[in-house]
Amino acid sequence: MKKFVLALTVLMLSFAPHANAGDHKKAEAKIVNEFAELHPKSITQSADKYYSEVTEKIFAGAIPTKYAQLAALSASVAMKCEYCIPAHKSMAIAAGASPEEVKTAIAIAADVALNSSMLYGSEYDMKEFKKKFD
Repeated sequence: MKKFVLALTVLMLSFAPHANAGDHKKAEAKIVNEFAELHPKSITQSADKYYSEVTEKIFAGAIPTKYAQLAALSASVAMKCEYCIPAHKSMAIAAGASPEEVKTAIAIAADVALNSSMLYGSEYDMKEFKKKFD
């Protein structure tokens, strides 16, 4: 299953190189991830490498893929990213997440946002807050 989800992640984030015949530099670069092309040309190669490394070493790394995708879903909800939410939700489900796990990841984002707003809005003292976790 882990290999399937990694393949799905790569499929969702990648595409076959698509250089125009006259664009030799792009053809040589062989950009794997189209999102790298959203970055300035001066760092496209680095961005492409970054996306590949994240896919390989983070989403298929120390945390099992299902949980990494649920964490990414929760972060996506917190960021209110209309692009990331459906991508990470789909990848979490493909990695074996149940509907209840997806709802829980979303609820965690909501809880963090609620408590952050309450603490920040109340100007709760940071030193006092940190003492609670020492």
